[in-house]
Amino acid sequence: MPVKVLCQNCGQGFEAKRSDAKWCPLCQVIKEREKFARYEKRHPNECKDCGAPIIRRSTRCHTCENKRRIGLYAREGNPSWKGGRSRQSNGYVYVLGKREGRKHRYQLEHTMVWEKANGRLPEGWIIHHLNGVRDDNRLENLAAMPRKHHSPRLVVEPYQQRIQQLEAELSTLASTNNPVSLCRE
Repeated sequence: MPVKVLCQNCGQGFEAKRSDAKWCPLCQVIKEREKFARYEKRHPNECKDCGAPIIRRSTRCHTCENKRRIGLYAREGNPSWKGGRSRQSNGYVYVLGKREGRKHRYQLEHTMVWEKANGRLPEGWIIHHLNGVRDDNRLENLAAMPRKHHSPRLVVEPYQQRIQQLEAELSTLASTNNPVSLCRE
């Protein structure tokens, strides 16, 4: 039910749908325009980076804002950043870093470790993990070999023999039941 109210700006009476109305419809439009004018003085209508026209309540155009956001979430700014390391489903560790002559950004970590110590890997050669653990990229665990010699029979058999020798030594130490001998290297 409409209520008769006096305008606080011009003092004229008007009918309002709400009892807490302060201004008549004409004064309401004037107040909104004044508010917009005050806002526009504080906020220019051009991008502060490139000067392109922008909409109200913006400080940058879409292009400049997108460029700014890209910089915010790059590398360390991204909550998912892992320091440039990623582990793939095949078990190998990839590291962010471009190598000479390679086009991809992420490279195999074990290849980079071996090349840093020994120089560029010859064409057709690969790096083998001696203990079989694909994310163990210590230099003493890596061996370079031609791809054609990298088969389980050629690579694993010598290490299996060494493992059998070590297991035999361990069993002889365990049979003595001397705790001191078990603690030796």
